[in-house]
Amino acid sequence: MRQRRAKLYRKMLHAYQLQFGFREPYQLLIDDTFSLALSRYKISDPLNQFSNVLQSKKIKPLITQCCMQALYALGKQAQSTVDMAKQWERRMCNHRDAIDPQRCIKECVGDKNKHRYIVASEQGELRRDLRLGVAGLPMMHFTQAVMVLEPMSPLTKSKIEEKEEQKLSLPLSEAALLKSVPNVELDIVGAAANDAAETDAVEAGQAEANQEAGSRRRKRKAPNPLSVRKPKTPRLSMDDKLKREQELKKQKQRAAARARLQASSSNADNAQGATTHSARKKRRRSSTTKNRATETAQSGSSTPAPATDKKSQSEQKLVAAETNGQPRNKRRTRSHNAANNAKPVDGAPAEPVSA
Repeated sequence: MRQRRAKLYRKMLHAYQLQFGFREPYQLLIDDTFSLALSRYKISDPLNQFSNVLQSKKIKPLITQCCMQALYALGKQAQSTVDMAKQWERRMCNHRDAIDPQRCIKECVGDKNKHRYIVASEQGELRRDLRLGVAGLPMMHFTQAVMVLEPMSPLTKSKIEEKEEQKLSLPLSEAALLKSVPNVELDIVGAAANDAAETDAVEAGQAEANQEAGSRRRKRKAPNPLSVRKPKTPRLSMDDKLKREQELKKQKQRAAARARLQASSSNADNAQGATTHSARKKRRRSSTTKNRATETAQSGSSTPAPATDKKSQSEQKLVAAETNGQPRNKRRTRSHNAANNAKPVDGAPAEPVSA
């Protein structure tokens, strides 16, 4: 059960206890329709549900003999309901022959509900008649498979108001004593004039008091300066507010322009850096190509020198051979024979060297 609903039920039952003498254990008078609703909604532990609604664990469920006869008449369909109702206390309604359950419940409750019953029924007609006819009668029913306690009826509320007025009013015994006191009239000289002066003074005082009260009400009081918090910023007029807004707009525009200038300058610096980097790369490439050309030129100029040296060495050998008495032709024939006698490379036929 929700906390708000439980609080309302607790207050309502407390009012019934104070005004109509309800006490624990509460006597819950159940009819046949309510017991059938318990089995229809599959409530396995009805006592727990009763205690949640009535905010008490001391509850005495009752059912009349006429309601039991109505359940017996339903046959096997209501056997589970009959078994559940047999666990409750039987309220003797003193009806020899079973009568209508509605009529039986009305007779048990009576006109004043002197036994302090709480009626649980699913018959709307029965609840309406009891609300209109009996004061101080709590009633329970189901709404969308939820067990609820009905609010107080208008008749119950009016009865509570009457009791409160009786408590505040003068008792009858004291009222009778006041009526029995004789009225004594005294004729005092000058009493009438004094009374008139007193009444005039009282009326004047009341008029002044009314004027002062009116002036006090009309005048608006200033707040306590010690409890008022001083504003951190002074209050501005409309013109000052407009000027301030314009200044803020100008500041924002200036900040945006500065950001644009910084962005453009950074882009220009990046472009200039890229161009200088590409120029440096080109210079490096040209210098590397020049260095390579010079290296190749130097290597080309240095390579034929050993050939001339070889030629000069061969010529020197020939000259030395001639000086030793060996002619050139013999040397050539030796080299020619060596070339012819040489083995062919990779199986190819050896070609004779021409003299």
